Formats: sequence, C-alpha cells, structure tokens
Amino acid sequence: MRIARIDEALERCVSHLSITSAYGTEIEGFLTYSILVLMCAEFENAIEAALQEKCSSVSDPSISAFFRSCVGAVFRSVGSSELAGLLNRFGSSHKESFVRHTNDNPVAVTFYNNIVVNRHRVAHSVGSNATFREAKQFYEQGHVVLDFFRNALLSTGIDAPPNTPQL
Repeated sequence: MRIARIDEALERCVSHLSITSAYGTEIEGFLTYSILVLMCAEFENAIEAALQEKCSSVSDPSISAFFRSCVGAVFRSVGSSELAGLLNRFGSSHKESFVRHTNDNPVAVTFYNNIVVNRHRVAHSVGSNATFREAKQFYEQGHVVLDFFRNALLSTGIDAPPNTPQL
C-alpha cells in the first residue's frame, strides 16, 4: 500500500539531498529521522483506516463505537508480529492469512519492521543508524505488509476469537 504523503516526502527529501549534496551529512540524519517517524505515523493511519472499514460492517452504532474506542487500548505497535496478534483477535483465519503472505515475503517483512524498529530508536533518543537511502528502500519494499494486513482483516474469517460471540 503506497501512501501519497510518504511518497511525496521521499521525493522532496531526495531532491533536497541531491541538490545540496547533503548525503552523508548531519542533515541526512535529521531527514532520515523525520521520514521514519512520518512512515510509522502513516502506517498507523492506514491500519486504523482498515480497522474503521472493518468496523463499518457492524450495524449497531454502540458496538461500532465500542470497537473504535478499544483499538487504541489494544493496538500499541505497528510491528508485523503485533499486526498478526491484532488480526488473531478477529479470528485465527485472519492471522493465518497474514502470516501466509508474510512468510512468502520475508524481505518485505524485514524492511517493514526495520522502519518500526528504527523509528522506535529515534523516538527513544538512541537514534537510527539507517541512512536515508536505506529508509527509502525499507519503505519501497516493506509497504506491502500493510496490504497483507488490510486484505487479511477484510477477508471473511470462518472462526471467531475464543469466547467471543460473532456479531
């Protein structure tokens, strides 16, 4: 799932880094930190949008409101293993679909998780050792994990989570 805001930011940063010959400088580091944070923020938005889409199929407004309020409490990280865990709450078939796709695309999963891990390092004052080009490559190959998530979430699972009535 390509995200326009990320694509546009990457284009502008690449242009700036090239025009100013700033690759390898402190400015590249700052732009890398910024793009990693932006990527994770947009990933969270894409995941929440898919969850909202899933929720839209529930006709009872109070259940729908409850679902939306629970997302923030249950969903804490956008890492691929956390996405699998979140999908499992909708039923094991959703998780299995996601895992099947991620197992078939280990490079995409690694690069996707590299974004999350490096953003975490930036946010917690450790800093990232990824270059801007690496961060861009992580996105170029890793964004498909969002497609795997959305497709698995919106598929019709055949089972419900344990001890949970189907709505």
